[in-house]
Amino acid sequence: MESRYFNNEYQARNDHEPGYIYLMEAEGYHGLIPGFYLRRCKIGLSRNPQLRLENFHANQPPCNIKILTTVYVQDMAEVETRLHDHFKHCQVKGLVKSREWFDFNPLQMAMVRYAIAKHDIHIFTFDELPVKLILFCLLALLGTGIIAGRMTSQATLLQLEKPQSKQIN
Repeated sequence: MESRYFNNEYQARNDHEPGYIYLMEAEGYHGLIPGFYLRRCKIGLSRNPQLRLENFHANQPPCNIKILTTVYVQDMAEVETRLHDHFKHCQVKGLVKSREWFDFNPLQMAMVRYAIAKHDIHIFTFDELPVKLILFCLLALLGTGIIAGRMTSQATLLQLEKPQSKQIN
């Protein structure tokens, strides 16, 4: 009797599927460097970025790591590879196990945020709309309908009155 628990076959993780690309920062890692403020950041992929952050806090050096941005993409591995290649010149040198850490100056930081945002696939949900915005739009639509209704009824009355005045002359 063969059980799945005794089966030692490794199933490779497929990162070529929908998920998140994240940008995390190790806060205060560098401080001021002559002329630049460098920020140590990680560009990575995850199906659950918040869980990934909790994993970092449990297993990484004692510095605070925070998520700066996440975007939902169709192919996590492809987008991550493109971003790593694009910012290869900013990769932290000397890290043997990880090529996902980068040092960004303020201009490069803006560029990486823009590059990540370009890949965002936003799936719209009505839950994202504030209640006040929905109420305002409904009131504006109702007001427009009332005004249009009055203008239409006034135009109809004017058209009905014109033929009668011509017959009297």
